[in-house]
Amino acid sequence: MNLKRDIVIPAPALAAAPSRAVRVALGIAGAASFAALTALGASIEIPLQPVPITLQTLFVLLAGASLGARYGTLSQLMYVGAGAAGLPVFAGGASGAAILAGPTGGYLIAFMITPALIALLLKRSETLLWQIASFTAGKLLILTLGVIHLTLFYTHDIGRSLFVGVLPFLPGAVFKIVAAVSIHRSSRALVRHYRARQQ
Repeated sequence: MNLKRDIVIPAPALAAAPSRAVRVALGIAGAASFAALTALGASIEIPLQPVPITLQTLFVLLAGASLGARYGTLSQLMYVGAGAAGLPVFAGGASGAAILAGPTGGYLIAFMITPALIALLLKRSETLLWQIASFTAGKLLILTLGVIHLTLFYTHDIGRSLFVGVLPFLPGAVFKIVAAVSIHRSSRALVRHYRARQQ
């Protein structure tokens, strides 16, 4: 038996192991960063009732565009999970799992879905019009799930839900979509570098 010949060291596999660890570490770090940014956005609010206006959704949109579906979604799972676990990261410094059953619950649930939608849409094209359409679709998803939740559990009136859950947010929605497109386009080189490290 020739030990030197019979012992096979899978060099590619060994080389790939650190690379995979780096990819995972980068993904988790990016997700944690966007979870923190979403919490920061929650602290910037106009305290309307029953749903306050905040900057959260800007970072939800950008999470999907910057991190991709997997880690963009993870960022919002981290954010919502931290708030549900008791950290005061929701709008107005609120916390606790009961918030998910409150008036803002539908919006928070949408946060955990929207990054995947944004990422999947932006995979198709990076033209300006498609970016606008993608971020608009993400914002509409958040508003739609928010209104459905409000209607089913609170107002029981779709008109009332649209009045309190959509109408006050339309000017801000336009601003956030424009801001998301602008930030995404200006940071595309950085995002491409980050995403390339995730491949």
